[in-house]
Amino acid sequence: MKTTNQWWAEVKADEGKLAAWLRRQYVGELAAVNLLSELLLTFGADMTPAQWETIYKIMQQEALHGHWMKALMDARGVLPEKNASAERRYWKEVLPAVDSFEKAVAAGFHAENMRLVRIREIAHDESAPADIRETFQKILPHEEWHEEAFQSMMNGVDITPFHEKGLQALNLLMS
Repeated sequence: MKTTNQWWAEVKADEGKLAAWLRRQYVGELAAVNLLSELLLTFGADMTPAQWETIYKIMQQEALHGHWMKALMDARGVLPEKNASAERRYWKEVLPAVDSFEKAVAAGFHAENMRLVRIREIAHDESAPADIRETFQKILPHEEWHEEAFQSMMNGVDITPFHEKGLQALNLLMS
C-alpha cells in the first residue's frame, strides 16, 4: 500500500495514469449525485426540511464538481469514457449497513473524510499541475462542508467497521 503522498507523486508523474484518474474523478462526482438522489428517494420521508435541503445542496455541489472535472478534462484533451460507470468496490462494503437516514449520512461522512485526504494533498501541492491544483482548491471547501454537514446529522451512529471493509476493498492506506 502507498501513502497518499506516494500515490499522488506517481499519478501526477505519468500522463496516462493522470488521465485515467481524471476520468475516475469525473465519474465519481456524478456517481455521488446519484447516491445522494437515492438517499433522498429512500429516506426523504424521514428527514426534516433542513436535512433535505442540506442533502440537496450537497448533491448540487457534487454536480458542480463534475462540471469542473469535465472542464478540466476538456482543457487537457482527456475524453470521458463512453458508458462509464462508477466502480463501487467501497460502496459494496458500506451500503449493506445503510438502513436509516443516520447510517446513510454516516456513510457520507466516511466517504467525504476519505476523499478529503487526497483532495487536501492535491490542493496544497505546489508542484501539482496548476489547473488541477486550482480545480481541487475550488472543490476543497465544499467537500469540507459536506463532511461537516454529514457528521452533524449522524446522531452518533457509527458504521466504522463497514467503512474499514470499504477501505480494504480499495486497498487504501489513509495517510
